[in-house]
Amino acid sequence: MTDNLLKSWSQVAGTKSAWLLNYDAERYPFSRYLRDQIFRVDDLEKLHLSSLCRPGSPPGYPDNLRLRQMMQRLPLNSDFYTIYTSFVHELVVCYFGGRISYAARPKMRVHLAGSGSVSRWHRDANVTGRLEQINIWLPATNCFAGNTLWVENDYGTECYQPIPVRLGQALFFDGGLLAHGSVSNDTDTSRVSFDLRFSASSTTPSAMTKRLLGERPLASIVAQLCPSLSLSP
Repeated sequence: MTDNLLKSWSQVAGTKSAWLLNYDAERYPFSRYLRDQIFRVDDLEKLHLSSLCRPGSPPGYPDNLRLRQMMQRLPLNSDFYTIYTSFVHELVVCYFGGRISYAARPKMRVHLAGSGSVSRWHRDANVTGRLEQINIWLPATNCFAGNTLWVENDYGTECYQPIPVRLGQALFFDGGLLAHGSVSNDTDTSRVSFDLRFSASSTTPSAMTKRLLGERPLASIVAQLCPSLSLSP
């Protein structure tokens, strides 16, 4: 991989195995599509003030879930998935060895301003049983403090920090072994995002694969972090 390609990346300060990829939000207009075609609002970040939320009641998990389902019901032949497929094949593939396997449908998320946590602390490998996967977390709004994803700063520390991610950035991190989740959204900004896992199929790890998975702890520590995971001898 050339140095010019790597200039699109920046390491997340204070967090191991987490990098931000800068992308062209006009070429991959996730935010505009979700704003105009799904929620039909003027501003995604003010989604909690729209008529889509229950009037007279503070936003809660049922609101987050209902709005999330509006995204999740999108058919695979929609324009969103055209943008999504282009993003994966034009950007992700080139940094991870030229061939990957990935989720055809990402997980959609909404975290309205004023609502509680939408995700408990967890390590994905305890759920998936897979160690080779890398996480991509892509918000369609600016994310910071209480409305963003919180990630463990190192393996097993259980010390979490919010990862600021602005529109036009995607967070890549080792979600299999780094615990992550959310806190109450005490900001005035709603968050709309989606996330997926992928694994590189190349027999030779790329530079970014090494950067994201190359600092994992010993197998004995992994077994402690993910007791439900069956490790090969």
